[in-house]
Amino acid sequence: MIWRRIGSRLLALIPILLASSVVVFFTLNLVPGSAASAFLGNQQTQATIAAFNHRYGLDRPLVVQYFDWVTHAIHGDFGLSLQSQDAVGPQVLSRIPVTLELAVLGMFAALLIGLPLGIIAATRRGKRTDIVLSVVAVAGMSIPNFVIATALVLVVALDLGLVPVGGYVPFTEDPVQNLELLLLPSIALGLGPSTILFRIMRSSMLEVLESDYVRTARAKGVSFQMVIIRHAFRNAVIPFLTVAGLEFAGLFGGAVIIEQIFLIPGLGSYVFTAIEGRDYFVLLASIMTMTTVVVLVNAFVDIAAIFIDPRKASGAE
Repeated sequence: MIWRRIGSRLLALIPILLASSVVVFFTLNLVPGSAASAFLGNQQTQATIAAFNHRYGLDRPLVVQYFDWVTHAIHGDFGLSLQSQDAVGPQVLSRIPVTLELAVLGMFAALLIGLPLGIIAATRRGKRTDIVLSVVAVAGMSIPNFVIATALVLVVALDLGLVPVGGYVPFTEDPVQNLELLLLPSIALGLGPSTILFRIMRSSMLEVLESDYVRTARAKGVSFQMVIIRHAFRNAVIPFLTVAGLEFAGLFGGAVIIEQIFLIPGLGSYVFTAIEGRDYFVLLASIMTMTTVVVLVNAFVDIAAIFIDPRKASGAE
């Protein structure tokens, strides 16, 4: 039953990705402005715009363009950048590891903050520590990550000079410098999700601490610390991991502004540059890549939840 459930979940990825491609393709065509106008600039006339659109097949019906693009994309051909004339596919592939590393470090920062603070707040329910942490979490959820990133650059990098301002060095070239350069971006990216994970962990831990088996363990003389470690945490972490997986998918897709602020050559900065230049095929490939990663992570979370709680395989509650 479990493997059947997993198989059906994986098969469901195909229509989901196809539906996503339809939404992405036709939504981008509804955005004001055109690739021809951005590329031609002051040289644009009706004749040059028509020639540009004909050259790249942008004068055909949208349905025809969509099926042509999907057919080529399935075979790994995402077209050429309208601005640089480089093949889009290799550019996207080279940038995925950069954004993936940033997202992983951002998730690590979120877990490092949200997990222990959520446990601490739950074990001190109603006390000053719990109230302060809850207020800070609500405030943190309200601050956009680009504001946090800007503040970190001004204070930590420029005023204090503790870490470099921005840039990127591959981990394989210089691990130390790589982590130094990604320290502030990962914190800026992970602080928002950390507040959500904090609230989830706190709520989940409180629910577990009020359960009958925890009361029974305490009545048998088991210390409070052992109850937290051996009983409460193991059960409270299941919904926490589910939300953490979804937040990780969001980090991958939400790195656009952070990469631009810290001059990181990832997929997010590639999207930002493509938006400025109306680089149509770059946007299509980049956004669909991000969408695919989000869909795959969500599927992985669902599959992991099945193994953590096998009752999900049969639909039992």
